[in-house]
Amino acid sequence: MGLLDGFERLINEHGSAAILKERIDLANDKYSALEDKNSILQQKVTMLESENKTLHLNLEKAEVEVQNLKKLTEKSHGERLEEIREKILLAVARNEDSTDRQIAQITGVSELISTYHLKELDTLKMVSVSYTMGSDWSGSSSRANWHVSQVGLNYLVKHALIA
Repeated sequence: MGLLDGFERLINEHGSAAILKERIDLANDKYSALEDKNSILQQKVTMLESENKTLHLNLEKAEVEVQNLKKLTEKSHGERLEEIREKILLAVARNEDSTDRQIAQITGVSELISTYHLKELDTLKMVSVSYTMGSDWSGSSSRANWHVSQVGLNYLVKHALIA
């Protein structure tokens, strides 16, 4: 155990300390990177939880709307429509793509009354409307074309208004 043994021990300990310091620095870097990643993930979780809550609220609203539409449909299927509405529904079923004016002429009511009842039938999902845009250049005007829906056909068949 001479003088050189002390130097050797000092060199080994110093080398071990330097290696240990490097390893600690590396571990600290990895820990810092994980903390950053964790922070980002926590923000994403918060954002996704907020989005999930919004989606749940939208789903609840949609479920309420579906229930209301089912009640409306059941009500419309259980009861008979006013006679004029039945006539208008039947006219739309027999004359697809008819306009308000054409339906009014077929049923013998004013165009205003025809339009009112068509919109009410649209609310009940018995008819639908598609719009055709007019053009000043070609001289054509915009118009609404009415179509009977499956709900409307179901009503007409159920009440033996069409065969």
